[in-house]
Amino acid sequence: MNPNPTRRFVYNCPVFRQNTGVQTVLDTDTLPAGGQHPYAAQLDALEGVLCVDAIAGALGTARVGTVLELSVLLERYRVTLLEPVELPAVVAAHRHAARGEAQELIALDQSLAGTHPEWLQLAAASQRFGTDHLKRLQPLRDERVVQRFIDAAREGRATANHPVVFGLTMAVFSIAPRQGLGDYAQSALEAVVATAAAKLKLTQVDRDNLIGRSQARLPEAIERMVA
Repeated sequence: MNPNPTRRFVYNCPVFRQNTGVQTVLDTDTLPAGGQHPYAAQLDALEGVLCVDAIAGALGTARVGTVLELSVLLERYRVTLLEPVELPAVVAAHRHAARGEAQELIALDQSLAGTHPEWLQLAAASQRFGTDHLKRLQPLRDERVVQRFIDAAREGRATANHPVVFGLTMAVFSIAPRQGLGDYAQSALEAVVATAAAKLKLTQVDRDNLIGRSQARLPEAIERMVA
């Protein structure tokens, strides 16, 4: 992690760092040279959607002012959004994309906010994020499901919610569901904590402890989803 992060706004939230350190061996022959891989880029950019104030707003809670309040919010986020909404959308998108089921992928994307009202306050930023990162898959001309989803987004038939785009990216680059869900969950929790770090003057130990408590409960949920 960059020890001297710079603050900038992406999608809807202030972003302080852009490096989760995810290590994955991927084929990038069909992508422009010199850029970050789409899989890692999406993980690194999650702070732009999942910042602490946006999560507090989506959950209908007051803004975080203490470490204890952040700990409570992080756990509420896990049980209200991360496990029941985001991770299932990621794994379903991966499944449809891996099977070449473009119409089912589009239907999943269309249904996300309607099926999960708690997602509504995050939807606009999520869709800006998803649209941005979906465009980065445009060079993959031979990936039919990618091109059909891009066409649907361009025509307004898909909104490109970011968990759906991430699941699609996993499928295109053959990321195993267990790995992808684990990487996403870790990066999502890190995003919420990182965007509160400056305000609460969190040390690295504070961050690790906060993330560890929620992360410890995730393996069982992920195993259920990939079973």
